[in-house]
Amino acid sequence: MTKTWVGIDAGGSGLKAVVRGPEGFRESRRFSADQADELERWLAGLGADGVGTTGAGGAAWSERLGATELPEFQAWADGAAAIAAEHDLPLEPSYLVVSVGTGTSVVLAGPQPAERAGGCALGGGTLLGLGHLLLGTTDHNEIVRLAAEGDRRGVDLEIAELYTEMPPGFTASNFGGVDTLAGAARSRADLAHALVVMIGENVSILCCALAAAHGVRQIVFGGGTLRGNSAGWEIIERMARVRGIEAFALPEEEFPAAIGAALCAERAS
Repeated sequence: MTKTWVGIDAGGSGLKAVVRGPEGFRESRRFSADQADELERWLAGLGADGVGTTGAGGAAWSERLGATELPEFQAWADGAAAIAAEHDLPLEPSYLVVSVGTGTSVVLAGPQPAERAGGCALGGGTLLGLGHLLLGTTDHNEIVRLAAEGDRRGVDLEIAELYTEMPPGFTASNFGGVDTLAGAARSRADLAHALVVMIGENVSILCCALAAAHGVRQIVFGGGTLRGNSAGWEIIERMARVRGIEAFALPEEEFPAAIGAALCAERAS
């Protein structure tokens, strides 16, 4: 009989779960915070040989299921390494793993045990909160779709507007152009673009500073905030590139921690 292990990441914005078998990871699912009973029914139907949990709610789920709990930082590091190996993405001996979730958490990973390198309060919670105030929606997919269609010029104040010898595209002040063009029409798409750039740009700047502080030149990004968020990822990657940092987004951007938890369950069985 084929063995199966499940990893659950109980985060601040919902529940992510993955299924692992001997051939690798074969299924991933998202559950909202109010779908705990549905998650349990799904687990019962799987008949898994082991379950691992992680995240802010990992301890509660571990107790509820009699599961193995893995600290979140290590779960992210283990899951990111597994995804990179599966997709032939070469990793440096030491690198940063960044979870752009409700907020942003940065982990130093590599041969040493994973440890928190830093973080900030910008992330998906910011995206949805300001999306509600600025755009009248908390739909992640709608916000990132609008952002891909928008143009933040006229919303942000760029350095090139202050110093003409500077190249365009670098921000002096997020949303700082609003007062300089009083009465100018700004579409929801333009505001959405400015919003995702504000989050992505500042997250990238912070992560590059942490990379320099820890002497690493590679950053691996994941987290639900990046799901479908081409405009946000473009600015993250650009800000890293100009600082000489290699940055790449994990293909399964929402599931590294759940994958790490599943690997932990497999090791414990």
